[in-house]
Amino acid sequence: MTNYLLSLDTGISTGVSLLSYTQDTVPVLEGAWQFSEGITGLLRWLRKDYVSYDLPINPTLEEWTAAIDDPDWAYPVVTVIAEKFTARATKGFNYRTDSLESLRCEGALIALGLMPDYSPKEKRWRDPSLQYLVGGKGAEAKKRQHRFLKESGYYRTGKDFGTPDADDARSAIAHGLAYLAREGHTPTFGLISDWVERNPV
Repeated sequence: MTNYLLSLDTGISTGVSLLSYTQDTVPVLEGAWQFSEGITGLLRWLRKDYVSYDLPINPTLEEWTAAIDDPDWAYPVVTVIAEKFTARATKGFNYRTDSLESLRCEGALIALGLMPDYSPKEKRWRDPSLQYLVGGKGAEAKKRQHRFLKESGYYRTGKDFGTPDADDARSAIAHGLAYLAREGHTPTFGLISDWVERNPV
């Protein structure tokens, strides 16, 4: 059975990735997007691009039960994860309205039923640091993340989206892979572990 993971890194610029995977295969990047305009751009993307995939969102308990009880069940499951805005108490840092756009986008995801209300125990809300899946500290962690994505076939650039960069899309992709590895998807964990073994910090 093929499952899907939709990963979002929202804000003034939003990055999205859609990964497909089975129990025995490494994830395939079905789609990646990066777009601007904050909540307006997010709602436009959800109505125009995502609906074309016709995939159900966050399975109910009944859907999971049906999947477990029926070995021939082929209904796709889509789990949605999103990076959680994290307030900073850094000396000299002042919030601007545009830096808080992620909060408006998070509210839209909750209102649309794509994400649950925030709770520290809810694993689908991802701390920004969880995207750094192959080690390193500070700027080195981001460099290693980009190298891993490039060498593993998941890397995207601004040219792919007609944008100045692809940082948010790469963040969404990395969050998706890290989530699968941390939640026990063996092929993803193996892909990451093998790369780290060949490229120690």
